[in-house]
Formats: sequence, C-alpha cells, structure tokens
Amino acid sequence: MTSLIASRPTVIAGTVHSVVSAVIACGILTAHYRNDKAWVVEGTDLIEVWQTVGLPISLSYFAADCFFYCLPKKDTIIFVHHIIMCFCHYPVSHDSGSILAGAGDMHWVTWLSIVGYTSEVSTAVMNYRWYLLNTLEEDWIGFGIVNVFVTFSWAGRVVMFTYLLVMEIFPRVSMYIEKKQILTFACIVFGHVGIGLLSLYWCIIMCRGGIKSLFVFKKKSKGGSASKGVGFADAVGLNNGESPTKEIAKKIIHEADAYVEGSLFNGNGTSSMNGKTKSQ
Repeated sequence: MTSLIASRPTVIAGTVHSVVSAVIACGILTAHYRNDKAWVVEGTDLIEVWQTVGLPISLSYFAADCFFYCLPKKDTIIFVHHIIMCFCHYPVSHDSGSILAGAGDMHWVTWLSIVGYTSEVSTAVMNYRWYLLNTLEEDWIGFGIVNVFVTFSWAGRVVMFTYLLVMEIFPRVSMYIEKKQILTFACIVFGHVGIGLLSLYWCIIMCRGGIKSLFVFKKKSKGGSASKGVGFADAVGLNNGESPTKEIAKKIIHEADAYVEGSLFNGNGTSSMNGKTKSQ
C-alpha cells in the first residue's frame, strides 16, 4: 500500500482536489438554477465563491502537484495539463480578467469555468479505479460498478463539451470578433475540443473489450503494458517513423492508454511503453 501511494505521491491530494472542486462547482450551479439563475443567493455572491474558494483551491493544487510530482517524476504530460488549466482558468478568478475572457460577459465565462469543473468527478473515480486495479486479487462486483461509472463519466464529458462548443461557444464568435479577442476565443475552442476528443478516446479504450469486460476484473501480470496491441499510434501511422516529434506523440498516446488501464504507475515509479520500461 505504501509503495503504491509512493509511486503517485500526490494521488490522495489529487483525489481530494477533484471531489472538492466538483462539489463546489455542482453546489454553485444548483443554487444558481434553483434561484432563477441568480448569481447572488441569500446574500451570497456565487461568482465570488468560485473566485475566492473554488478556483484558488484548484489552482494551488495544480501548482503543488507540478512541484511535488510532475517535476520530480519528469511527467511532462501532466505538467503541461496543469499549466494549461492555470492559464485558462486563472483570468476567471478576477472580475477584470473575466470581462476580457468573456468578451464583456463575465457571468457567462465564469459559468463556463464552473460547468467545466463538474467533470472533475470522473478524475476522482478514475483514481479509485486505479487503486482497485493495483490491489484487487480477484473479481469484485464493486469494480464493475466503478468501471461502468467511469465509462459513463467519460461519455458524459464528450456530450458536455460538445454541447458547450455548439450551443454556447460558437454562437458567441461575433462578440469576440467585435471585442478583438480572437486569441481568447481560439484558446477556449482549443481547450474544449482537446478535452472532448481525449475524453472520447479514453471512453473508446474503456469499451474496447466489450460490455462484459467492464464488469469483470482480470488481474494483470506484473510488468504488463497497457499499450500492447494495435493502438491509436498505429492507427494514425505514428509508429512508422523515428522522428522526435513522432516519438513524443507516441509517448503521449501510450501513456494515455496506460493511464486508462491503470498500469501507468507502478511501485518503482516507472511506466511501460511499447513493451519497454522507461523512467518517468
């Protein structure tokens, strides 16, 4: 147990972060919609709660995780993710930043930030799934329940980000053009498209073994790789070359496979990729 946690020193903090962020986001949205979409409920400014409580907790976690996990473990992928999250959400923590990011509509862009954070619930459950994959010795009904929930949460992410793009973001392009905030608009679109596609890809990986595989736990042999077989890298031809760019792309995709399979992290802090063990 100790060695397992040691392989991901901030996994507990990350899980707490996911739960707390999702609870605060869902709580704010519930209060908002139950009171005719008001942002001030019984004297409490919901936007201020997000700016002074929700976002600071999340952004401080990302900074701490970079220092205590990403840099020591040389995990470039997660490090870049954290930097992007801080870069995209930090402006919302201030009224002036929100006005710029929302092309004049700070309420809408803050709402967009809050809605996006509801997806953090899937990260917390995914961490629990990783724990089960590394500790269970035989099949357990609870694993099937967790597995199905994780799969549906990834599917829910795809639906949510698609809705936000089509119904909320794209219709506001004229506002961003008028305010000369094209780069801001491009960043918003890129972030939602990227997360949506990655969520779709992971959802497909979760389902690739069929419905039965979601309910049945099979203990993997030690040293097994999550990237065995034909993966996304092969499908798009990334394995045909040896350039540094293609190698980086393969690493990202294989680590995504391994993260979903629960074998990205192991006791000695290494991850397996293409059948070869490499240090993180």
